[in-house]
Amino acid sequence: MGLYMEVCMANPRILIVDDDVSLLTALRDCLKGMKTEYEIVAATDGLAALKHLEKGSFDLVVTDYGMAGMDGLELLESIRSIRPKTRVVFMTAYGTDELQAETRRLQAYRYLTKPMRINTFRQVVEDALGDMAISRPGILILSDERYREVIQQLEVLQDDVGTRCIFLADIDGQVIAHIGDEDGYSIEQIASLLGGGMATLIESGRVFDDDKESINLAYREGLKNCLYAINIGEQLLVILILDNGPFVSRIGSVWFYAQRAAQKLRQTLGDANYASPQQIFDDTTGEDLQKELDSLFASGQDADVDNSMDDSSEGDAHEDECLEEKASVITFQEAIQTGILSKDSFNQ
Repeated sequence: MGLYMEVCMANPRILIVDDDVSLLTALRDCLKGMKTEYEIVAATDGLAALKHLEKGSFDLVVTDYGMAGMDGLELLESIRSIRPKTRVVFMTAYGTDELQAETRRLQAYRYLTKPMRINTFRQVVEDALGDMAISRPGILILSDERYREVIQQLEVLQDDVGTRCIFLADIDGQVIAHIGDEDGYSIEQIASLLGGGMATLIESGRVFDDDKESINLAYREGLKNCLYAINIGEQLLVILILDNGPFVSRIGSVWFYAQRAAQKLRQTLGDANYASPQQIFDDTTGEDLQKELDSLFASGQDADVDNSMDDSSEGDAHEDECLEEKASVITFQEAIQTGILSKDSFNQ
């Protein structure tokens, strides 16, 4: 007996801007049929692109530089005003060091020069949207297949460095996956504390060299155990615990294998779905949840009565028959009205 919820997430939205219609069509078409399905909007000039951006948000904007009316640099500057968190891939056939420096100042995600290979463009789009996915807050939703991939990658890392246990957790301390002997460690508390320190380290790196996608390492050597933590984006951590001793892997080798594992996990988790609690417990899901709970209450009551009748003695059977007569099956709504269940716990 179980309760299952299906969460439907919107496809990533991409706005492509180029006054060359043939190239615009080629860029749009090359993103079709990829592993992730994108919602793609095309615009042939900067002003038209701004109208789309004013109407709604996009996860990624890809813009050419040389366009009449409003060029790509002016569009990038406008995007920073109205949609400051939107990632922008900047393309140009007339690149200069000054232009590249200006796009860096305006925090363009990537600077591409034409001509470019289609596979290069596809990879840049995947990287941009993948990195963004693992850096946004929310509830991580993993399919069974993707969860098994994560476990396999953690097992490879465990074999490489000889850890006691490995955890994948978010910065709030929620454990997503783990392998090995946790030995009573308060991983949720450790992950939450490390999350705050890792956020500071990531922000320091941005100030230091403007690297937004770096993988960072936190390390502590104790008397009995060594603790390592590496980030995957801004929201996830891989935590490794090793026994301290003469044969324990050294920090250099742990860092090498952990960094390699982090890159693979970044790819695995990059296009995973994230949802806020509001998206999961929306009105439609609430109705489905109520129907499921009503069914569970009813079937649960029937099962309890049937089991007690089968296992009881003759004397007990008479008592169970009396209980059966007194028992009543209530709905989910009735359970809330009578105070058995709190409605607030399902509205959060």
